[in-house]
This record gives sequence, C-alpha cells and structure tokens, in this order.
Amino acid sequence: MQRVVILKGQGLVMPEDLPEKFQKKKGSVILPRIELPSEGVCLKSLVEAFEKELILQALEKAQGVRNRAAQLLGLNRTTLVEKIKKLQLQSTPEE
Repeated sequence: MQRVVILKGQGLVMPEDLPEKFQKKKGSVILPRIELPSEGVCLKSLVEAFEKELILQALEKAQGVRNRAAQLLGLNRTTLVEKIKKLQLQSTPEE
C-alpha cells in the first residue's frame, strides 16, 4: 500500500491504482458495514438466516434446478442438498 501511495504521488488512491490482486473480482460481493449492537448478536442465527436467504434466491434464479443453484453459489450439488435439509428448506425436487 505504501508503494501505491508513493507512486500515486498525490490525490486519492483509487481501486484502479491498486495491483490487480486487490481489485474487486467479477462475482465478488461488497457487504455493507454492520454495527455490532452493544448487547451482542447470535452469530450462528445470523449466518444461518443469511445462508438460507442466499439458497432460496439461488433456487429461484435456477427455477428449482439444484445443479444450477449450486453453481450460482459456488457449491457442489451434494453440499447444497445437505444445506437444504439442514435448514429445512422446501424446494421442488429435481429428478
């Protein structure tokens, strides 16, 4: 980072000024900053809810085709099916 700042000279360092390995990759997601409440949270519940929502969206985009939904999520089909069972999601069986 120091090298980038020195080479840039002046002004803001923009994403395109960074080496390629630091630039946003196609398909990567920028998540909003979330403030942790002072009373804390149940991380397990939040992660489960987030995972459930993503799986439902993938199944919807894939029109219920589990192979395609798994591809959209970067999972293999078996892992997706296990997660569907674990999260007790209803989906149209693909046979």
